[in-house]
Amino acid sequence: MASHQFICFLAMISLMIINISANNACHPDDLKGLNDFKAGIHSDTSGRLSKWIGQDCCNWPGISCNSTTNRVVQIYLPGHYVSGDDESPNFVSSTMSGSISPSISLLTSLQVIDLNKLVGLTGQIPESIGVLKDLKELNLQTNQISSTIPESVFTLTSLTTLNLENNHLTGEISENICNLQALQKLFLSNNSFTGKIPLSITKLHSISTIHLEKNQLVGEIQLPLTPSQWPSIKTLSLDNNALTGVIPDSIGYLTTLSSLSISNNQLTGSIPSSLGNIKQLQMLKVNNNNLSVEMLPTTMCGLTELSVLYVSQNKIHGPLPGCLSSFKYLLDVDVPFKRTATLPMGVQKQ
Repeated sequence: MASHQFICFLAMISLMIINISANNACHPDDLKGLNDFKAGIHSDTSGRLSKWIGQDCCNWPGISCNSTTNRVVQIYLPGHYVSGDDESPNFVSSTMSGSISPSISLLTSLQVIDLNKLVGLTGQIPESIGVLKDLKELNLQTNQISSTIPESVFTLTSLTTLNLENNHLTGEISENICNLQALQKLFLSNNSFTGKIPLSITKLHSISTIHLEKNQLVGEIQLPLTPSQWPSIKTLSLDNNALTGVIPDSIGYLTTLSSLSISNNQLTGSIPSSLGNIKQLQMLKVNNNNLSVEMLPTTMCGLTELSVLYVSQNKIHGPLPGCLSSFKYLLDVDVPFKRTATLPMGVQKQ
């Protein structure tokens, strides 16, 4: 009798061990996807991938899983990160060389892919990435990724952050970008994008940050035609392109804007008086264009939050508005020579 109970006890323990092992085991698709990703990386100075061994991928460095389903939800392998504990943190800078395996599409529960500042990632963004419908953040900034953005990226309707800046991406920005209705932050700067800014970008109603600077974009600035289209916009950076035309009057609809940078383009016309509607504006850079202005609009006197003002290398003939002398936050200016008399004391002139 005792022997029978002991055998039952051992069987129960064995089942518990099997269940625990099963619960900790990586989903076969996730395991293959991660192992294929590892195989595509031929250099990892941090050594994190060398610890990707065994079946329990949820405990691998840089991997997070859903506690209920055990599916992988995050790949977080940035080039700059903190290791160690809170009492003795160690700030690490590392690189990885290689390419992103198309098998990343097997990780169908992924919500975050963060491979920023690894410097050495090359090749293309896999077309298969479009399968990852739960993906909220795609951050591949500061690598050497080339070719165009695959159209499948613009089917990722859960995306809130798309950061591809500082790569070697080319081609035009797709009009299908408007499909990303959850998108809040868009970083495409310092690539080699050509063509016009897509008109459909004005349909991104959740957008707060747009960085398209340092590309080869042409044509006119595309802005919403109604105040309700970009109700949360904070940053619009379009400098260092080849944009032409005028600054649209509709700029005044962007009343939540705090930073506007459109310098180093080929813009003409004047600075619209509607700019004065943007009461929260802290940085305004319109320098190095072909703007022709008798004097800055007096409506700018309402921009009392300004701390940075760059307007030089244009054709500004008249004096600066006297109200600028009372702007208590204005610290950094770049204005035409001989027009600085009305600026506050202590302002840093460029």
